[in-house]
Amino acid sequence: MVIVAVGSDKGAPGATTLATVFGLCWPGERVLCELDLRGADLPFRLRAASGDFMPANPSLITLAVDSRPGTAAPPPKLDRYAQQSSLGIPVIRGEVTTRANSKVAPHLPSVAAVAARWPGAVIADVGSLQPSNPALVVAKAAAVVLLVVRPTTEGLGHLRARVEELSEYVGDPNRERPSVGVVLVAEPHDEKTVTGQAQALLGSIGSPAPVVGVFAHDPSAVSLLWRGRRESRKLTRSPLVRSAEKLISRLFDLWPDEISASWWALPTGPSPFQQQIGVMP
Repeated sequence: MVIVAVGSDKGAPGATTLATVFGLCWPGERVLCELDLRGADLPFRLRAASGDFMPANPSLITLAVDSRPGTAAPPPKLDRYAQQSSLGIPVIRGEVTTRANSKVAPHLPSVAAVAARWPGAVIADVGSLQPSNPALVVAKAAAVVLLVVRPTTEGLGHLRARVEELSEYVGDPNRERPSVGVVLVAEPHDEKTVTGQAQALLGSIGSPAPVVGVFAHDPSAVSLLWRGRRESRKLTRSPLVRSAEKLISRLFDLWPDEISASWWALPTGPSPFQQQIGVMP
């Protein structure tokens, strides 16, 4: 029912990490879907619930094949293609090789349709938000498209052009608020400064795209995340997780009709991740 697409401008500023932590903290039923056709990261970063490497199937390519128009079978259910990770996040793993992904690309419109029909939240890691990326068709079907950037001179320099391009591609004139939002990867104590700079930059071009907030630059917590340390109190209390929970709350505030389609209000109290490991905020 809800697709939240997460992508970056250039390089690897933390979009995959943000999508993964969203999968960790998102309230209610959700699945993390890796759609970066440059090559999958999650099969190497996350382990299966057993602690072993994720098996090759099910995966994005099996979902793409089963989603093709004209198949005799009924439309596939998205969660059938998800594997449980050691972090408790259901993950539809991407394909490791670009050759395999070239076969997936033509079927991404059908994948987007399947994702849009699923009753939970689909956190889609779409990779680079460049015009040549075939996964932008999923972003076009998303309720929210988050552009993850670092507030460096280069990152902010590209921000205006990228937001304009994205807004033109995924924009819907019937929506009160544009679907594109900006997330900055920065130190938490710099949040007020960098969000103000980015919002002023967008305002200079008349863009209504909001700066959603800051995703904390927290290397030690990222290390815990990829080690599958679900039991770690350090992770749940880390700036990384706390900033993601704050961003999710902000999404519910900014896009209440789109994000809250199956929720009357954002749940209060401990996040799902905190409940899993028995840690109160």
